[in-house]
Amino acid sequence: MISRAAYDRLIGRVSFSTAAAAGLSVLALMCALVGWRLPAVALSAGALAAGIMGWRAADLLRETRPAVDSTVPSYPSASADKTDQDIAQFTPLLEALPDPALLVDSDGRVLASNRAARKALQFEAAGLRLSAIIRHPELLDAAAAAAQRGSARTVDYEATGGVEEHFRCYVASVAWGEKTAALLVFHDQTAHMTTERSRAEFLANASHELRTPLASLSLIVETLNGPARDDPKARDAFLNMIQGQVDRMSRLVNDLLSLSRIELNEHVPPSERADLAAVAQEAVDALSPVASAQGVCLSLSSPKEPAFVLGDRFQLVQVAQNLIANAIRYSPKGAEIHISVGVAASRELALEHCNRLWADAGRVSLLTPPPSQRPFAYLSVQDQGVGVPRRHLPRLGERFFRVERAEGAEQSGTGLGLAIVKHIVNRHRGGLTVESVPGKGANFAVCFEQA
Repeated sequence: MISRAAYDRLIGRVSFSTAAAAGLSVLALMCALVGWRLPAVALSAGALAAGIMGWRAADLLRETRPAVDSTVPSYPSASADKTDQDIAQFTPLLEALPDPALLVDSDGRVLASNRAARKALQFEAAGLRLSAIIRHPELLDAAAAAAQRGSARTVDYEATGGVEEHFRCYVASVAWGEKTAALLVFHDQTAHMTTERSRAEFLANASHELRTPLASLSLIVETLNGPARDDPKARDAFLNMIQGQVDRMSRLVNDLLSLSRIELNEHVPPSERADLAAVAQEAVDALSPVASAQGVCLSLSSPKEPAFVLGDRFQLVQVAQNLIANAIRYSPKGAEIHISVGVAASRELALEHCNRLWADAGRVSLLTPPPSQRPFAYLSVQDQGVGVPRRHLPRLGERFFRVERAEGAEQSGTGLGLAIVKHIVNRHRGGLTVESVPGKGANFAVCFEQA
């Protein structure tokens, strides 16, 4: 195959040979008319050279003509126009599909794609081979079978990118005239798969959490019926242990029921108003006896004016109580817990106020509120406890996750308090941040758009 430039040079050689031969013939005719005689040898040599050049150029042209034809642009035929028109008719249908969709021909090239596909797969698909976009043999085989033999299949596959994604691809054959293509429609199964896995993990964790106190109760009852039957002192100690395990199971069941109720309505944001300052005061009043029993002091700082937010008062009180109860649980005797309520002019200022208490703190935003031009109210709880290591901060809010497991300390609580906080804040479309320094303390803060 030669380029267009080489082909042009070849045509030039042929033109030059033809012109040279014609020129020599004219020169010989003129000389004959005027009676001049040119050397026959010169005329013969010139004609012979011109003939050789013309013959050689023609021979080269015959050899390279097929390659040149493949490189010289040609005008589209009527059949090509018809194909483009058919594809253009499919384009509005593809764009109307909510799921990513591709149209692939029998050669494996993408003929068309919709906006959802270009956004999800992050490519301009037209003209590319499907194998260059998706590296999944089963899906490629299904597309080829649909385009070439008219079969239909459903393929489940997991994307190989950095983010976990699961798709169910519906592959069907599309025909127009004598041509066929494969229509690929991608349905995102990531949320469904994640929910199923979370449910399985939730059931496994819940059964494990209930199994531990039940095993303890079984062992205590067996001891009371045996060696400790006639020992009043041991009987009283074991009865206290039974009471502790029963209380633990009761808290666990209550937290599970509470979390289930919150998740049921998490997609519906609240419409009523609640005063965040009054919410904090109610939580402090309810937990002050618990703090006094632990030797911990609670201090509340709130504005004089009400800080109204769009929120469910009962759930917001639950958020404040869970955060303060965690601070009490992890603070040593004599420590002081600072609860602050304030109002900021914007979301950014509210998030900034909730952080930057320690220069060397680890910080993470577990939830970020959507952008808004309205002021935000915030509630922060700062303790002087053991703190949370930086590597554990992103996992705060997971069900049954407790830092003590990783640190080897005594387990306490149900491991659902922060999960409840996170789901309530998410329902209120608010923000949740945490910063901590091991050995200095931790600061948990929530912020909500003002009503």
